[in-house]
Formats: sequence, C-alpha cells, structure tokens
Amino acid sequence: MPSASEAAAAALAATHASVLGALDALGLEARGAAATRVTAHRAAREHALVVARNTAAQRVTEMRLRARDAARLLTAPEDGPLAVADHVSLGEVRLSGRDAGVNEEIVAPLVVPLIGSANLIVHAAPDAALPVVRRAMLEALRRTAPGQLDVVAYDPAMSGALAPFAAIRAAAPESLRVVSGRTEFAVVLDELTAEVHRTTEMMRGQSPDLLSFRRREDSPVGRLVLVVLLEDPTGSDEDAARRLATLMAVGPAAGVTFVVATEDDRDDRADPTLRAVEGGMVWEAAPGWRVEVPPVPIATITAEADALAARITAASVPAVPFTRVQPLDAPWATSSAERITFAVGAEGSRTVEVTLGDAVDQRHNVLVTGAVGQGKSNLLSVVVHSLAARYSPDELELHLLDFKEGVTLYPLAPTPGSPDFLPHARVLGLESDREFGVAALEHVEAEFARRARLFRPHGDSIAAYRRTVPDAVMPRIVVVVDEFHMLFDPADETADRGARVLEAIARRGRSYGVHLVLASQTVAGISALMTRENGIFAQFPIRIALKNALTESFASLAPGNDGAARLRARGTAILNLDYGEVTANRTVVIAAADAEELAGARRAWWAHSGRREHPPLVFDGSRRWRPVDAIGVIRDLRAAVIGGRATPAAVVGMPVAVGGPPASVPLSREPGRHLAVLGAGEDTRNADEDTANVAVGVLQTAALSLAMQHPRGDAEFVAVDLLDDEGRRRADQDGWLALMARLGFPVRTVGRSDLAAFLAETASVVRDRAEVDDAPSLYVVGFALDRAVGLDVPDAFANRPVEAFQDLLVSGPAVGVHVLGWWTNVATWKAHIGLMNEGSIDGLLLLRLDRSATADAVGPLVPWTVRDNRGLLLDSTQRPEPTVIVPSSPLAAGQAAAFAATDWGTT
Repeated sequence: MPSASEAAAAALAATHASVLGALDALGLEARGAAATRVTAHRAAREHALVVARNTAAQRVTEMRLRARDAARLLTAPEDGPLAVADHVSLGEVRLSGRDAGVNEEIVAPLVVPLIGSANLIVHAAPDAALPVVRRAMLEALRRTAPGQLDVVAYDPAMSGALAPFAAIRAAAPESLRVVSGRTEFAVVLDELTAEVHRTTEMMRGQSPDLLSFRRREDSPVGRLVLVVLLEDPTGSDEDAARRLATLMAVGPAAGVTFVVATEDDRDDRADPTLRAVEGGMVWEAAPGWRVEVPPVPIATITAEADALAARITAASVPAVPFTRVQPLDAPWATSSAERITFAVGAEGSRTVEVTLGDAVDQRHNVLVTGAVGQGKSNLLSVVVHSLAARYSPDELELHLLDFKEGVTLYPLAPTPGSPDFLPHARVLGLESDREFGVAALEHVEAEFARRARLFRPHGDSIAAYRRTVPDAVMPRIVVVVDEFHMLFDPADETADRGARVLEAIARRGRSYGVHLVLASQTVAGISALMTRENGIFAQFPIRIALKNALTESFASLAPGNDGAARLRARGTAILNLDYGEVTANRTVVIAAADAEELAGARRAWWAHSGRREHPPLVFDGSRRWRPVDAIGVIRDLRAAVIGGRATPAAVVGMPVAVGGPPASVPLSREPGRHLAVLGAGEDTRNADEDTANVAVGVLQTAALSLAMQHPRGDAEFVAVDLLDDEGRRRADQDGWLALMARLGFPVRTVGRSDLAAFLAETASVVRDRAEVDDAPSLYVVGFALDRAVGLDVPDAFANRPVEAFQDLLVSGPAVGVHVLGWWTNVATWKAHIGLMNEGSIDGLLLLRLDRSATADAVGPLVPWTVRDNRGLLLDSTQRPEPTVIVPSSPLAAGQAAAFAATDWGTT
C-alpha cells in the first residue's frame, strides 16, 4: 500500500497533470481565439482599405470634375468689348495615384491667372520656355476682345520667336511690338510706368483693379498690355531692375501683365511660376504635381493670328448715343460770353467735354486728326451739333468748310424739298475750292477789325465787352475746316495766303471770340507748320486724335506721343489738352451722331429761331451753277443800272468767294469791253447726257443777264451759232433762244454760211453808229467760233472777214457793240483777233486750258490748268487779280419758265 507521502505525491502529480492539461487546453483555446481575431481583423482591415480606396477614388474623381468645371468657368469664351483673358489654360498637371491612395494617375487642367490678374514666370531654358510663352500669348489674344490687348516683347537675340504672330502686327503695328535693345526697352518701361499712372488716376480709387473698373463702367476703358520678356532686360542695372520689379508688382491691377521666360533660379516672386525640373516642369504652387504644356503647332498659331488680325481690323467699341453726352431737351440755355463748351463723347460713364475761350485755361483752338474711316466726320458732326444745342444763333456763329466730299455739311444747308437749315451756320463750303476756303477765312479775319472798334472802349476781349455791354449781340465764331491740309497743296500763292490767314485767326482770334477747329487725315506733310516758331500749331493746345499711323500720331499729338497709333477701335480717340504732352492723353469713346436724330434737332432749332435767321452762304464746289442761280445777282445789277450806278455787266458764273462783287464783266463804252471764253467747255472724253458745256452756259447766262439790264428793251442780240446739232441739243440752245424771245429780246441767228456777210454788215453798222446818239446796244454772242472757216479769204474787193471782225473789236465798244465769244483753241482766237489787237478784249475767261495754252493766251505768270467746273476770270481794267469762278452751265429742263416768271421789278 502506498505510503501517505506517495499518495500525496501521486495526487499532486495528478493535480499538476490536470492543471497542465487545463492550461494546454486554455492555451490552445486562446491561440484559436487569437487566430480567429487576427483573421477577423485582417478581414476588417482589408474591408477598410477597400472602402478607403473607393472613397479616395470617388473624391479624386469629384475633385477632378470640380477642377475641370472651374477651369471651364474661368476660361469660358466671352463676347463683347469687356472680354478679357484674366485666366488662361496652359495644359495639364499630373500626380501619381499612389501618393493619393488610388491606382490611376490624377490629371487636372492647368489654369493660371493672367491679363489684369497676375504675371506668369517660366523658369526654364529657352527651348522649354518658348512653347509655354507662345501658348499663354495665344490664349491671351484669343480670349480678349479684339483690339483691346497690346503685346510688347523683349527679344534681344532677335530670335523671331513670335514671328508666327506676324499677321497681327501687319493689321495693327502697335498691337505687337518687338524690341531687342535695352535702351528700347527702357523707353517701353517709361511708357508702361506712365500708363499705370494714367490708369490709376482714371480709377481714382473707385475699384481695386482695371478689370473691375471696366465692369463697373460697363466700358472697355484703359489699356491692356501683355509684356513678354524672353530674357532679363535689366542686366546689371539695379535701378532698372527695381523699376521693373515695382512695375511687375503693381502692373496687373492697372492692366499691365508680364510673361517672363528666365533661367534665373530666383524664387522670390509671388507670381504663378512654372519651373523646369529633370524630366519636365512643375508648378511651384503644388510642387508635387508635374506640368505638361503641349506646344501649339506653328501652323495653328499662324492661322489663329490671321483670324485675330481680321477681328482686330474690324474691331469697334460700344456706341455712345449722342443724347447721352448732349441732351436735346433744353436748347440754347447757355451764354457764350465767357467761354463755349461742347461734348465729344464718354470716358467710361463720364461725359467728356472741351472748353474754348476760358480766360484761365487759355485754350482756344482744336486740332482733329484721324485716318480714313476712323470717324472724323462723325466727330465733327458731334462737335457742331453739341455747340448748336447749347448756344443760340445770337451766341454762336458757325463757318464750316469741307475740302473733300462735303457729306457732313450737306444736311445743314437748305434744299428745295427741305427749307430748314442749321440756324447757326453762316458759311457752308461743300467740296470747297482752296480759293473759296481762303476767301472764307479772310472774311472771318476781316471781322476782327469791326469787333476791335466795338471792343476798344470796353476792354480787349469779347468777354470784357459782353460784361460791359450785356445786351449786345456778339456771338462767338467757330470756324471748322475739314481736310485743311489741302489748303497747302500745291505750295503756291494760295497756300501762302491760307497759311497766313489761318495763323492770324489762330493767334488773334482769341480776343475777338473766334476759334478754329482744324481737321485732317494727315498733318505729317505740313509738320513744318507745327514746329515753326509762333506757327499755326503752337496755337492749338487741344488735340483730338482718332486712330492713325505712328508718324501721324507724332505729327498731330507731339513727337514721341504714339497714342493715336495705339488706338485699336474705330470711334475711339485720344483727347489731349496740353499740346500733345504724352502724360495728358485720355482715351475717349466718341459719341455716335445719329443722322435722323440730328435732323430732327435741326428742324426744331430752325423753328425755335422763328425762321428769322438768314440761310447760310452755301458754296457747293461740285454743283453746276445755272442761269436761274443768277437771278438774285441779275436783279441787283438791274437795280444798279436803273439807278444810274452802273453799266450793264455780263454775268458769267458764281464767284468763289464770300461776298464781294459778282462774277461778271461790265460792258461799258470803253475800249476793250468784250468777253472771250477760251478753252474746252466740257470733258468730251466722258461726255454724257449730264455733261454740261460751261462755255455755252456762260454765253447763255451772259446774254440773259444783259437783256434784263436793259429794262427799256434797248438792246439787240445776235448769236453766231456754230455748234453742231448734238451740242445744241444738250445745251438746250433752242430753249435759250425761246427764253430770250419770251423776255422781249429775240435773238437773230447767224450760221457758218452767213458769217462773212454778217461781219461786213456789222462793220458798217459800227461806222454808222458813230454818227448816231443813243443807239441800242448790240451784243454779238459767238458759239464755237473755232469752227468759222474762210475768214482769211478776201472777197471781190480784197476785204477779208477777219479784218471786219478785228475792226469790230477795236471800234465796237464806243458805239455800244460788244462781242462775247467762245474759242476752244487759243491759237485760233489769236489768229482771229490779230497780232496787233491782243489788248482789244479786256475780259477773258479761261476754262479747260493746260498750262502751255494758258501761257500762250495770257503769259507765263498766270497759274492755271484744266479744272472741271471752274474757270479763271481776268479783266484787265476791272479786277486787280485773276479770279477763280464756277462758270455757268446751260439752261436745264424746266428752268426757263422759272426765269421768265421772276418778278424783275419796274423799269
């Protein structure tokens, strides 16, 4: 039997075994449970990872779509003049998906702020930077309104990097400028600094930047510039570097934005920056992202540039209605005693006005320039109608001259179907001759003497006179001359007279209340006048320059002021009130003068004036002047003859003058009182039904006028008519003969076959009249006398008809016999009058004669050549100088009745 100790040991062993078994069982259970928990945790982790990956992928997709939508919103195409590429798309940014816990690569659009928002810096070698620069430039031009963005590039290597954009430069040279020298860029830096100052002053703190100011004003005010630097333009010049850094810091807010390509590793700029790294390029705002900017093919850039050039050429700005700057509801409410003011357009929401005659500012004259098609005529119409709306005819007179088509001025004159006219207008020169222009200006200058006499007791100016004599009617005078440069072409005596009188008015007019507005497409050709001491342009502080070439901008504004060349849109202008000083430039949108609206205003003003204003003197240089147009002149001459103040005079046309004597040749009983019309009466190369033979017209009008100056009927008329049938028909010669008979002066007609006998008969009449007192006047009117043949052939008694004609010329005036004849050929005329009788005809009217024929007729000192619808009247005893006239054309259909129906008064 085991001992107690053995039993105890056995029991302890059994207990140990049981405990160890339990422990093994528990360990096994624990390990099983642990394994189960590990398996569960692994499953949960895998599930969590899947969920996390799905969530990350979903968020990446969501953010990619949001980035895409934001990029589309920022770079969406805009229409209208306010469109600006304030953000541009350059390509894409990429990030490895593993860094974000997704399997695929993350791609997002690369959109950066640019025009008017921020600069763009590209840290890379030239070959890597250039594609970025080109794409940024193309996107900026493409998305900004045409004509609103200028590009200035610094390319010292003259690499031609921007040559694909050449079409833009061809369309508008100042839209794309490339400079290669640091000195040139220093000038650009000065210009841009001045531009920033101007823009800042224009905004006056009302907006934080130009883009928001443009939106506030709802107008494309200011100037947008993209400066492309392909290298550092400052070098070691620390001052230039500081200036450039300052400009880059403040420029975008003022519309001046930089795109800089540089290999400099400086990273102290706050602008969006792309930096080249090994294997590509990164965007420094998110350096983990890789940047891809695909180069734009050269062919694509070239095609885009062509399209952009066409858009720039056709660019315009939103119209500013005339009534926005010049209300028409309260006319004539302003006094011109101290000054006159007119509106020209708008600068944003503000009306832009110009004041003349103010004693403080001392601005009295205006120079207007602009290339063809840029709105000069519209601008002048705005000026004229703004003045007319503010001032009554008692406060303002307008003298308006146009040396070209005269389209702007035609509506201001009365017409048969519309008797109203601009009541302020005193002189309207439509398609003016230089001679008329000078005469009109001299007429204005003559007013100085009259006003000087009135002003002298009261002071030395119109303002002083008006203050002292407040009830006096003393209007200011504004003289508007469009295409005034034509006064100086050619450089002859007329040009000298024009220069002298313009300078006199410009310099002295201020005291007398006379102001000049000179307008032209070009003043570069007469720039010597601008720089001449005390010359014309020294008197023109106000310059309004529409878009023009660079040379014209320099000539019309000031040397170095290229403001007019930088204008992009038709209807915008540079207004400068400081003699063209570049810092005084203001860009203005000229108001749009609506023709119907202004016509209604003129009718209202005409009615408001009580129709008491006299119609303006209208000189239409292209219009044919006919016998009915002479009725007023003939009535005056008739009254003078009846009153014993004058002898009958042959009216031959309209004087190219303001006031003064009519274009007529007095036919007194003094030697030489005949009239010879020399030269072709029409351009036979272009003859048609509307062509007027002014030589025939002159003789018809002369005869009609002479007839009406013989109220007692004491005159006889003979027509030596050698016209062909077609010439007679087109000149309505039968209608003229019928009218003469209707007026009581039937005309005897002599043909070619009767001419020799008639001359012999008339020579006898002249001899017989020497013995008779108070014989009726006899007027021999010769049409186409070149066609007279056989005048040198002697008759049976050796008398030649030409000798009888010459005797008639010498002896006829003393007995009241006068010849009015037309010869196309000077040589024939001289042969008819004879070498010894060249002084036997005082009155000469030269028509279509070339210089050689003119010299043969009257000597080499008389300048004259072929001019359509013009003649040169010479009268050695009545006119000190040759006078340019509009010769009379023949009677037109229906005019004979009007002439005959006129009340010619009593005898």
